Amino acid sequence: MVWLYSLGGGCLALLAAITVWGFLHLRQSRRKALEETQAIELADIDKLTAECVKVFARKLSVQLNLEDCDDCSQKLDDAFRDPYKLKGAFARDDFYWYFVKSVGACLGELLRRHAHHQRQKRAGQAPIHGGGPARRPIGSPSFEKALQVQGGEAGELMAYVTFGRALARGELN
Repeated sequence: MVWLYSLGGGCLALLAAITVWGFLHLRQSRRKALEETQAIELADIDKLTAECVKVFARKLSVQLNLEDCDDCSQKLDDAFRDPYKLKGAFARDDFYWYFVKSVGACLGELLRRHAHHQRQKRAGQAPIHGGGPARRPIGSPSFEKALQVQGGEAGELMAYVTFGRALARGELN
């Protein structure tokens, strides 16, 4: 009977260790993603956006048309329903969460084109897009939103773009 308790305790300890390791790994990955986005310069955004469009076409068989804001944001939102596939499409040996850079740039570019937002960069921070009459930022930067939406609710990314467009039109003063 003692061996049964020992076996059960060992299994619980192993499960706890795996859970703690997973949590620490997730925190480290998110921290690296935030550090990588903070290193992005405004000149990098066009290249990252083009890369996003190419990867979606080549690896995910999804055509992104940045001129059609609703369709493009819907396709980006749909891609987040399978985060492992999305991460895998953009993964690099040194940075598995690379998708945050490219998808965040693409999302920001949608706001720039369709909500008349302006790119802004402060030292040590990820680029942001300001909109509306006051040219204020719309909350979290597009790169941070790409990180937050992962595992979020369907339509969350669409709501972000819709909110940014409404703010730019002065509908939410």
